[in-house]
Amino acid sequence: MLGATLWLVVVLGVLATVALDTVAGFGRAAVHAAAEHALGAALDDGLADFQARLRAAMAADPSPASGYANALGTLPNPLTASTEVDAPNGARLTVAYTVTATTLAPPACPPDPPSAGADAVVWLQCSSAVGESRLSLRVDARVLDPGGAVLAQRAQYATLRLFGEPPYGALVGREDASAAAEPPDALTAPAHEGDLGGAAVGTLIHVRYECHDGAGSCANAAPPDPDAALVPGVPWSNGNRSVP
Repeated sequence: MLGATLWLVVVLGVLATVALDTVAGFGRAAVHAAAEHALGAALDDGLADFQARLRAAMAADPSPASGYANALGTLPNPLTASTEVDAPNGARLTVAYTVTATTLAPPACPPDPPSAGADAVVWLQCSSAVGESRLSLRVDARVLDPGGAVLAQRAQYATLRLFGEPPYGALVGREDASAAAEPPDALTAPAHEGDLGGAAVGTLIHVRYECHDGAGSCANAAPPDPDAALVPGVPWSNGNRSVP
């Protein structure tokens, strides 16, 4: 009888241990799931934060020289921020993002000399009304446990089209950094997430001209040629890819 009782106690103890381990396993899984879910929001927040700061900087100085270098020079690089969120187990997790401008050489409009780089903007709108350029970014997001250990992390590449009027920038390409496109061969630069921006007529930035009578008459006036400042195949170096 005593042996049976001791055996029952041992079995119950083992079952209790298994149950506790199972509960702990579910708890860890829930925390990691919450961490993975927080990464997507952190990537979005980091990009939105950078774009908001970029708009403010370019509104203060919209000079297009050297790819809006004056405005970009006022921004932190890298831009970092963090916040805390509640985990399912009650712990406080730290969610952090880092946004780094990676452009090595922006596309240049005439009369500036062409940039050196393996990338190319299919059509670059160089009119004074648009003043188009490009900016490549890397956005990193991490989720840390209360002890500072990394629970989850992810990175994305992004490219913005820049222009001299509000909203000053638009997202033209975005992809997971861990799933970057591979080059077709050893002599070809890999595809870039921003390569196709402005490649088709429907993605060009449209400019509307209006004539108002003043010193002259609008009767026989004609707007400027919309394609006169459209430059094909403008080279640049995005910085998000290693060139073979």
